[in-house]
Amino acid sequence: MNTSSKSTALSADLNNFVYGVSRRNTQSTPELTKTGISLLKTFPAARDAVLEFFSIVFQEAVNVAISQTDYEADPNANSLLESVSMIGPELCNLGESWAPFIAPWCVNLIIDISTNKSNVPNSTLQSAEPVRVLLDITTQNLTLLGPEEKATCIDMMLESRWCGWAVGRVVRAEAGLVALVAPRALALGADAARALLAQLAHHAPALAHLKRALQTLFHEVIREDSMPESKRDVIPYLLNLASKSDVVLKAFTQDIEQTLSDEVVRRLGAVCGGGARWEGAAPASLVQLLMRTDARCLLLLLRHARNYQFCRQLLEHLLQKLEYECLFPDKTIPLLTSAAEEIHMIREKLLDGNQLEKYSLARLLILICYNQPSEFVSTISYLLQYSRDDATLALLVRIMSGTASMHAPNDTPDLSTDTERYQDFIRTGVEHALRDAAMSDTQIKRCFIEGNVPKDQKTYMHYFCLNIIKLLRWESSKRVSQLRGRAVGRAVQASLYRLGAALQHYAALLRDPQLHHCTMRSLNEMPTCHVLAEVLDRVDMSGTKGPPPSVESVLKVVQATVKYFFRCIHEPDVMNKVRGTQTACRLLRKLCGHSKLARAVGLRDLLEAAMFREERAFGTRAEPRAPDADDLLIHLNQKHGPITQLTQSHTSVFHAGIIGKGVRKKSSHDENALPPILTTNNELLMGALMACMDGNSGVVEGATSVALLLVELVSPDVMYNGLPWPDEDFTKQVSIERELYMRAALEASPVCRAALRRCGGARPALCLASALLRAAAATLLHRLRALLDRHTHSPEVERERATLTELLSTMTLGQLLPHPLSHMLELAPELTPNEIVQVLRDCLWNYTRDHVPSPALFTCDATGLHWRDPSSCKPPAIYTDTLRIIIQKRIAKLGHLYPIMFLNLEKESSN
Repeated sequence: MNTSSKSTALSADLNNFVYGVSRRNTQSTPELTKTGISLLKTFPAARDAVLEFFSIVFQEAVNVAISQTDYEADPNANSLLESVSMIGPELCNLGESWAPFIAPWCVNLIIDISTNKSNVPNSTLQSAEPVRVLLDITTQNLTLLGPEEKATCIDMMLESRWCGWAVGRVVRAEAGLVALVAPRALALGADAARALLAQLAHHAPALAHLKRALQTLFHEVIREDSMPESKRDVIPYLLNLASKSDVVLKAFTQDIEQTLSDEVVRRLGAVCGGGARWEGAAPASLVQLLMRTDARCLLLLLRHARNYQFCRQLLEHLLQKLEYECLFPDKTIPLLTSAAEEIHMIREKLLDGNQLEKYSLARLLILICYNQPSEFVSTISYLLQYSRDDATLALLVRIMSGTASMHAPNDTPDLSTDTERYQDFIRTGVEHALRDAAMSDTQIKRCFIEGNVPKDQKTYMHYFCLNIIKLLRWESSKRVSQLRGRAVGRAVQASLYRLGAALQHYAALLRDPQLHHCTMRSLNEMPTCHVLAEVLDRVDMSGTKGPPPSVESVLKVVQATVKYFFRCIHEPDVMNKVRGTQTACRLLRKLCGHSKLARAVGLRDLLEAAMFREERAFGTRAEPRAPDADDLLIHLNQKHGPITQLTQSHTSVFHAGIIGKGVRKKSSHDENALPPILTTNNELLMGALMACMDGNSGVVEGATSVALLLVELVSPDVMYNGLPWPDEDFTKQVSIERELYMRAALEASPVCRAALRRCGGARPALCLASALLRAAAATLLHRLRALLDRHTHSPEVERERATLTELLSTMTLGQLLPHPLSHMLELAPELTPNEIVQVLRDCLWNYTRDHVPSPALFTCDATGLHWRDPSSCKPPAIYTDTLRIIIQKRIAKLGHLYPIMFLNLEKESSN
């Protein structure tokens, strides 16, 4: 096409456009739009007229879009929207050279539409299709402008009070515009800035730019150089803006620790001290603002409250306001919500803060725990594990009592229900603390790996028990009013089974060191056992102050106490040993005094452990070592030569010994003597056994149980364990092997002999151990006869004499031998083996055979003591004549015993 034809076509299009616009109707709008777009491309001088026409099209399209929702029914609406859809892509693609013209035109058009439609909601206006197209054109062309041109367009939009929504929409589409909008928004009024920034609330890059702008403006104000009076109003303006805009508050409080550093706060204090008094910075306004912040702002306020009185006053106002707002449970307080989310940080600060911080955070925790019971439980658990001083424990008491009694009047009908509800929470908190402390002791810790473990380091369970002990001590003193309801004591009593299981676990002797490497369990566990036992010792188990503990819990604690007792027996330090065993005895006395089942379990566990598992600690002789092949008896006898093979010869010589165990060793009179430490252990064990028997009736019943247990544990079978004593010939023919076995078991176990003496003192319990006494007497008769036949050496005779003395003293203590048979104990050291055999057979054995040792022989007096009346149990002469004859034959040496034993009997018989 040549130049003349182009000019003709352009002139025609221009004439048609001018004529069509002047006589335009809605049907011709799409055609005019096409012509206008063509003119923009071919005849730039007509841009003002064309853009003016496009402005009319957009405004009419907006009117139609707002007033009519169904475009299909109106052809006019369709033609306008068709025109708008044609304009949008064309104006977006005109290029960088057109952007300086299109962008200002779009901004002015947006301002006009916003102003004309100020009564239309922004959401309705933004949802209109023409508006969306116009915003797309604006955004596309703004990206093509330079910084100054962009700033000019943004300033034009910000000057309109109705155009804030458009700014937010454009900025969200073009991230680079945020840096221009943020500082300019802060220069507006508070209401205008709030409306504008609300559009940027959900735009992530806007927060960073807004934060930077806020910090720049804030630091500009508090500079130390001379500050004009006009700048003094910036701080109240920022506070006012933050109170109205959540996005400003969020930007300002983000990284608040760096923003309000110590130096900045010092300068801010200087500004405030210079006479600046702001209406927006009153305590009430600041409190309302702080209630919308997070927990880090509160911690920052606490940190500066140490040095500034205004911060202390503001902190008190804030806590009072929070306590008041919690009266309305329907209200949601952002500060409390944030503190609940960051409660681990609050608890850590509660442990290492100063007095003001601890007191304030305790008040805050009360509010959190009241609204969220789960945090109440976890707070109790945390503080019980990690408190290391009395001040922190006192705060725990305050938190528990404050949460339970918060907003609950004393005359409310639901007071008891609320009390029980919070008692359950406290019980759960103690259970969680006990569980978590045990788990923490099994976790690998950095200090063990690095090798910098403190010398006084204790287990987590140890610290938990120390805290419980301190709380129970306060509770029992009645001086702490918050603990008069025994909340802690009842919670610990509810965890009795778990405490017993923990003591049983920590008191276990066998542990794998590799399993607990680099954990708290690798430390010495005895301090933890001691404090666990002290916790159990302070728990009320009588049922007088509350419901009694369950049978399962009592039995678990009894078993754990027995294990703890034997661990204390192995303690090298004597004082720790005595203190530990005394604690165990107190526990056994408390448990067994109210439960016969607990008494039976305690006695059985003590005896079984002392006789079979911990026998070395009480002097029980171990089984002799098996001899080497060269030490066997048969090999030693073969070394004598061929003469040993002549077994029928009177010249045969053999080594004496026990087959399979080698040559018999020479016995010593002191071989049964126990070292002092083992004697102490036996006395402590007897004290534990007596602790299981509370009161006179308890002693008798307990000793009866001990006697039956001894028979059960020592006797190899259940036969011949009754009370009657058979004929002497029966033991020689039938049960001598059984009696020898029981005699060996008694001699090897000092525990059995000591327990028998205790049974003798608690008459008539010794009667039930008649089988053991019968075994000792039968073996004495058998061995003393053998000694007479073989003329063996005196050490063996002395050993048998010692056994006889112990047998007679035990039977005399139990009143099984009446007068004068009870004086055989004094007579025995002066008798020959032959005389001993006669006395044992004629006096002791025959009397007990004909007079069966039975509890029926004992009567109970008014004081509850059981004893045999000497006047009704005089032995006939047939049982005492042997003693009389022996004394008469040796009257020179034994005559002093005759009047004691027989003169009274002769007088009574003559009468």
